[in-house]
Amino acid sequence: MSPRLLITLCLACLLGCPQKAPDPLFFEAATTQKAYQDVLAELKIAITQRNFRITGHNNIGGVIREREGIAFPDYDTIQFCNLSEARIMLELSPKMVAWMPCNVSVRAQGDQVIVTTHLLPTDSEDPALNDFARRMNEELKAIVEFALED
Repeated sequence: MSPRLLITLCLACLLGCPQKAPDPLFFEAATTQKAYQDVLAELKIAITQRNFRITGHNNIGGVIREREGIAFPDYDTIQFCNLSEARIMLELSPKMVAWMPCNVSVRAQGDQVIVTTHLLPTDSEDPALNDFARRMNEELKAIVEFALED
């Protein structure tokens, strides 16, 4: 096979094969080393260590199991907020209240525990808001990563 034909075939495959691009507004990570309840406990520690207050915890999977009387995987969401950070964000853009409170989800999928958090958008017309969002996104990612460390 000629090199030209090989390059053409490779390019055709790359351009024609759909690639799933990561969603820029979510950060997701998975682990198989920790138990589900351990990941939840580590998330709560990571959240409070970064001066956020937990404002809600929904045990969605457990409630479905209980109500329906069926085997159903674990799904939880934890909501949290730091009022000082919230004030800064809302002073920069009142419509950002739609992103509050911060949220992290945990779900069991097969033998994995998957943790996902919403990331703040960083593409507004306000550079100060974008800087704030990037800083907060790093905090959110650090919370997720802490929960998954061995």
